Amino acid sequence: MFDRTDLRAAVGANILSADQASRLEAFLLSRKDDGVGSEQIGQENLRFLANFNDVFITLGLIILFIGVTTFVTMMAAPMLAEGVILAGVISALVVGGLAWVLLEYFCGRRRLLLPSMALTIIFSLFVSLAVTVFVASMMGVDPEYDLFEIFSTTGRLGVIGFLAGAAAAGAVYLRFRLPFSLAVIALGVAGAVYVFLGFFGNSGWLIGGAGFFLMGLATLAAAVWYDMKDPERIRKASDNAFWLHLAAAPQVIIGVSTMVTGSNIFAGSTSGTDNATQGLTLLAVLLTIGIVSLALNRRALIAASLVTFIVTLSFVLSRAGLDASNIFIMVTILIGSGVVLLGAGWKTARRLALVIFPKGDTWNRVFPPEPA
Repeated sequence: MFDRTDLRAAVGANILSADQASRLEAFLLSRKDDGVGSEQIGQENLRFLANFNDVFITLGLIILFIGVTTFVTMMAAPMLAEGVILAGVISALVVGGLAWVLLEYFCGRRRLLLPSMALTIIFSLFVSLAVTVFVASMMGVDPEYDLFEIFSTTGRLGVIGFLAGAAAAGAVYLRFRLPFSLAVIALGVAGAVYVFLGFFGNSGWLIGGAGFFLMGLATLAAAVWYDMKDPERIRKASDNAFWLHLAAAPQVIIGVSTMVTGSNIFAGSTSGTDNATQGLTLLAVLLTIGIVSLALNRRALIAASLVTFIVTLSFVLSRAGLDASNIFIMVTILIGSGVVLLGAGWKTARRLALVIFPKGDTWNRVFPPEPA
């Protein structure tokens, strides 16, 4: 069997050039009876999950860090109780340092992507925690009370926490060129913007939502830029774009939700427009993202949008005090059915969607034509 992973490997080993790989793919797609399914070539392969051994190692890493974190916390607890905040900083750096050492092995030497992704999250989280605790101590903030709200929109240290996490993920990308770290960077920066604009109170959530929405569009633009560098989707640029698409969708959905409701839907009551308008607006945004996903030939974008849409809609309905069970069931059944039909007829749907998008040499790198 043949898929794009084989092409990526051949290009990476300098056996084929990108142009040769593209022409080889077109040739194999044109063959109808050679046992090579065109659907397999056209799909977005999940390169981060090579086999179950990756899952096995990742599970072990999670258990390991639960134990290490518990041990380090117990060792630091007496000093923290005496007000020695530096003990918390050192504890977080110890856990983060261990994550980096394991990244050197699993990502730097073995290139096991799923374990590397888990380690990136752990490293970014504990670097963020260390920096936030340190700054909190400098500001005279009681960490025992305030650090529970580090990543909430009401926390005074939220901006610092998000930016520190993004910087840690940036270090991972610079050292290992791990595509997943780009998604962590994008979400960290967007989170910092969202929290910062939320400082202005509920009246500022309109601005905060707009900021988050614009960050989502910027992330989407970066994803499209990587896709344009690799329209054949056989090099690492395509992997970078995949994760940026996943990061862009939640930003767009949450940004629009915040603007429509006029408040932080995750921390307080919704206000502004009526519930029907809120729901219809979210649905319109989802449909728009779906059409753009088809044109870009990126299932990842609409998949992330669906998850965010369902979660966001649940918050909107619950905060409005509605008995939302029937509405939620209806919406999920309709959307689920639509996704199944869309997945089964992806190529046909793409041809229909591409009719409304511009064409030409440059545009074809953004919206790849669908072979007949």
